[in-house]
Amino acid sequence: MKSDRNWLWILIGVVAFLLFADEIFAVLGAVLGLIFSVGFTGLVIVAMAAVAFAVAIFVGCSVGFAIAVAMLTLAFVLFSWLWPYLLVGLVIYLLLRKRPKPV
Repeated sequence: MKSDRNWLWILIGVVAFLLFADEIFAVLGAVLGLIFSVGFTGLVIVAMAAVAFAVAIFVGCSVGFAIAVAMLTLAFVLFSWLWPYLLVGLVIYLLLRKRPKPV
């Protein structure tokens, strides 16, 4: 005969939840935050490319050129995290470079 120990598993689950509730909620929050941030960011990137495509079409460019403008917009948006570092590097370069002496 099989003994019914479902109550033991339920008790273990409740105790584990009480002991590890913070960690469980942290993992769920991290997963949901990642899904929302990637999803919203992706939608914004696609919207920016669509706006660039529409502006290029409205100005009177060809479809091929409008697609190229949209792709260039995607490249700029996808590498937008890099621009602050490039600007800081440019400022440091301009401050530390050796200026040529006039003859």
